[in-house]
Amino acid sequence: MARARVVVSAHITCRINGQPFGRVTHFSFRSFTPARPLYGIDSIDPYELAVTTTKVVGTMRVLRTVGDGGAEGAGIVANFEDLPRGKYFTVQLVERGSDKVFFQAELCQVISQSWDVPAKGVVSGTIEFEAISWQNEIKPLGESG
Repeated sequence: MARARVVVSAHITCRINGQPFGRVTHFSFRSFTPARPLYGIDSIDPYELAVTTTKVVGTMRVLRTVGDGGAEGAGIVANFEDLPRGKYFTVQLVERGSDKVFFQAELCQVISQSWDVPAKGVVSGTIEFEAISWQNEIKPLGESG
């Protein structure tokens, strides 16, 4: 049977610090590489666009289960009294069929978390994070070259 070439979300699993994190219902990430124009002397047209910074941010929507402790329980946020020390984590999205890393971000830190507790329905939350480095299946982290 031929395998579809399009990546299907249902085939992606989320891992936090190498461990399966099965409560994720939605995951999105954005990479920013803003550039600024470089001009020569007496030139009105830029001769190059120079990258200034890089940044990757992501959002996970998660379900809350009884006794799981939310983001703190998953080990991705320090407890309230330890917040000034910060806490880093690694997140991976892995395609189950090929076991290839679809997205990996290291040195992530939670920048916000919010929780919805509706009168009817399930408790869910949104965890936003920022990462120092990220890669995909083209060049996995830790590979040189």
